[in-house]
Order: sequence, then C-alpha cells, then structure tokens
Amino acid sequence: MSAAMLFGALLFTGCSNNDNPVVLPDDDPVITVKENCTDLVGVSQADWNAAGVCATQFAPAVVTADGRTSNMMEKYETTVETVGELLWQTIEGLENGKYEVTLYANAFFTNGRGFESDMADGATDVAYVFANDQKAYLTCNIATATAANGEYTMEVEVTDGTLKLGLAKDKAGTNWHTIQIKSLYFFKEQKLSEAYAEVLEAAAVVLEMNMSAEAKAALVEALAAEQSEANLNALNEALANAVISANLYSDAEVTLTAMKALVDATNVYTPEALNEYYTKWADKFADGTLTAEEIAALQNPDKVTGWHAALTVDNFLLSAWDTNPDFQDAPYYINSWSVEGDSDGSDFHVPFFEYWVGDGDSLGERTLTATLNGVKEGDVEVSAWVRVRAKNGFEAPATGITLQVNDGEAVNVCDGAQVGESQFFLKDAVAKGKVGADGVLKIKFIVAAENNISWLSFKNVMYK
Repeated sequence: MSAAMLFGALLFTGCSNNDNPVVLPDDDPVITVKENCTDLVGVSQADWNAAGVCATQFAPAVVTADGRTSNMMEKYETTVETVGELLWQTIEGLENGKYEVTLYANAFFTNGRGFESDMADGATDVAYVFANDQKAYLTCNIATATAANGEYTMEVEVTDGTLKLGLAKDKAGTNWHTIQIKSLYFFKEQKLSEAYAEVLEAAAVVLEMNMSAEAKAALVEALAAEQSEANLNALNEALANAVISANLYSDAEVTLTAMKALVDATNVYTPEALNEYYTKWADKFADGTLTAEEIAALQNPDKVTGWHAALTVDNFLLSAWDTNPDFQDAPYYINSWSVEGDSDGSDFHVPFFEYWVGDGDSLGERTLTATLNGVKEGDVEVSAWVRVRAKNGFEAPATGITLQVNDGEAVNVCDGAQVGESQFFLKDAVAKGKVGADGVLKIKFIVAAENNISWLSFKNVMYK
C-alpha cells in the first residue's frame, strides 16, 4: 500500500457519510480538525470532463496534498470566444459541512496562432476557478506557452454531499486553460483525543517508510510535542509532508531499482560514469537527502521515450566507448524508443546500443570500441546480447560483423537465431582474449566493409 493510500485509509474517514465516531469522555475538548480529503479528487483525464481535455506536456507536473504527482489537465482552443465552464469534475458522497479547496490553474491567450484577443495582459475579470458557488478569478496573461500555474484557495459549504470544482470564463479573452487539484480539506468537529488517535496511528506506519531525513525529523519532533489543538495542527502538517516525501521516495525506489538492474547487467563503463549515473543517487536515497527535484530528474532506463529523447543513461552506457552521448554526429548511440522487442518474441528491449542505416543499405565499415584500463592481467571473456537486422533483399546468411577482445579470435555475431520469420537475428555472443601487463582491455564490434546488415544493436556487455 502506498503512503497516499494509507493516509487516505487512516485519516480521511471524516470526508464521507460513513462516520462512526468513538464515544469519548465529556471532558475531552471538541476541536475543529482540518482533515485532508484530497484523495477523493481525481487527477487523471477520465476524472475531469473528457471532451477536449488532455494531460498537458507543456506545464510542469504538480504534487497534490496527498502526495500524488500529476500532470495538469488542459483545454486548448483556437478561439477566445468560448465562455462558461471549460474544465470540471464532481465529487459525490461527501459529508456536509465546510471545505477548503486549493486548485492549481492557469488561463492565457497564446498570440501568434492566427487569431486575436482584445484581452489586456494581466486581466483579472475573464477566467476563474470555482468550487460550487464560490469562485476565484485568475490573473490571465498573454503568452506563447504554458507559464507557471497559480494557486487559488476557496472555502465552500457542501449541503447535499456534492462538490463541483473547475475552471470557467465570464467573457472572451483566453484560449489555453489548465487545472489540477492541489488540496481538499474538511473542517470537522472532533474530540481532541480521537483526532490524536487517528494521527498517531497513521504516523506510526508512515515512519516505517523511506522518506527524506528532514521530513522524518519534523514528524518525530511533532510527535514528541505535548498534545494540544495547536500542536495537533502542526502534527497533521508534519504528517502530510512525510506522506508526500514517502510517495516521492517510493517513486525513486522503483526508478533506482531499474537503474541498478541495468548497472548489474554490464560492467563496461567508467567509475566516474557509474557514480554520476547511479551511485551518488542511491547513497542520497539511503541517507534521506535525495530531494524532490532530484527524484523528478531520475529516469527509469526501461521506460520507452520519444525519438532521440534526452537521456541520463547515455553518459553511463557510452562512457567507455568511442562515441559521444549526443545524437548529433554520433556514429552510434543509445536507443530508448524502439518497441519491436515487445511483440516479436525477442524481448530485446530498450535501452540498447545501435548502429543503424536505412533498411535497404549495408552498415558502413567501422569498429565500435570500448576501452577499459586497470583490468587484471590474464584471460578475459566478454559476453554481449547482440541483435542484427539483415538489410532488405539480403542473401542468407546474415554476415559481416564480429566481436573481438584485444587481439583474440574475432567471433561472428550475425549467426544467431532468427526472430520468427523476420530479418532479425539474436545471439548471446561470447569472445575471448588476453589482457597484458598494461591492464588495457579493448572490446570491439568490427563491422566489415562487406556486410549485409542494416542494423546492429547490442546490450548487456560484460567482461570477466
């Protein structure tokens, strides 16, 4: 169970009609508790009115008060004339009473798109966010792309168990609108001891989770304070921050686990690249100093990206090879976007090295070389998972590429098993050689001038 789910299970009971309060002594003071009900608000496209709404790629992702990282929802139009409700969702089954809603939102006019607006830059009478009958006007700007999102807070009374929130316009002016929930709180009357019992139970579980050292220390300090209404508010805030941090660290753990699996699949890299790619982040995770910004910057190497996307894994995998990590003018590079391995039975997934030309051409003559220093003198065996694609119209067999270790015997890597009836051939290639007293190991994929291969790809290069 994630920290957010746990937090919801333990702390959000006051947000629904299913309350079953514990009977407490009469001298137990009744206080107003600001309970976090944010998990009741959806953050995906399906939760908002679907027509014309999508998850924006152009605004930064936001974090909700229950620890979910989510994209903004957006609605872009090629007119500024639309008025009325543009983006909204309805939450039902709420306990009646007073709530506080905070929304991330933005509304602006994108000039240079072939239509015009009479709106003045900075207008505050065009678009607004709403929660039932309450509204807060946005500052609407003229821009070319999504800018930083504002935060807008409203208090609203729920009388029929229903809360509708969203973004709307009073008049023409803007054409690009974004929204997402930040927080939903319910003001609940509750006995002090009952409120403390719920928070202490949740805190005990959350403290067992990975989170930043700062968030954990703040929660421990709040737990040690004398029980009072003021200190309960501080404890709730510390717990909410700890839940957010625990969710971020949970995301980081998934990514770091995938990064570690990639690191373990090869040992052909420089120590500096290993530290920069993985070790320093794993160390910061372990001691609780990994920041939210650093977690956001971590990239799962198994995730399929857009073509030629900016990757952090490039510098790591290519660090010992005679190429650069940039696609511009790089003879070979790391592929993070190909998906044929998902369906052709090969399970040959990204990320992998590739040297590629058009399907009807042969690869140019080239030697792809990795150089490692300080390797122990003696016999060395190098293994790699290699996939080649024979060019269109080739005459079998696929041929022309070998794997060599220093001056050892060059091993054919094109004679692997055919993938179905395709032009792909897969092989677990192994080559042997010797490392001399100089400690230099060179691993070479030798592409001969006479070859019939249009695509060389490989991964999991390992020496022993």
